[in-house]
Amino acid sequence: MGTLLVGGGLLLDARLRAAIDERVRVGAETTGRVVHVERFQISRSFAATRVTVDYTFDGVRHRERFSNELNKRRFEIGEVLSVRVDPVDPTRAATPDGYATEDLLLQAPTVLEGSGLIAILISLALIRTGPTRAQ
Repeated sequence: MGTLLVGGGLLLDARLRAAIDERVRVGAETTGRVVHVERFQISRSFAATRVTVDYTFDGVRHRERFSNELNKRRFEIGEVLSVRVDPVDPTRAATPDGYATEDLLLQAPTVLEGSGLIAILISLALIRTGPTRAQ
């Protein structure tokens, strides 16, 4: 079970990275301005950064949240970012450095991998202790 969760997390992570790269490659370029920055420390090894960005596409103003995992970059309010926008759905965007608007999907691989590791550790602990017998 644990191996499946870890493998699923790795496959999902690779798929999400490919989707972000594709959006950056084919997206329409615009600029956005950072209006809010949040950093979440979920565990010792896992942190997420969420940046709220205002950008305009085809004359329509959008305010979207962009997220990335374990990124050490520090944003400043008012900083200008290059944003690549999906021409079909302008609320779906990404930045060249890997930030994207799918907050929960970006965190899903880490949750799956962590759940898989916990399942593996529990299985190993149960194997080592063996079944307990009533005497």
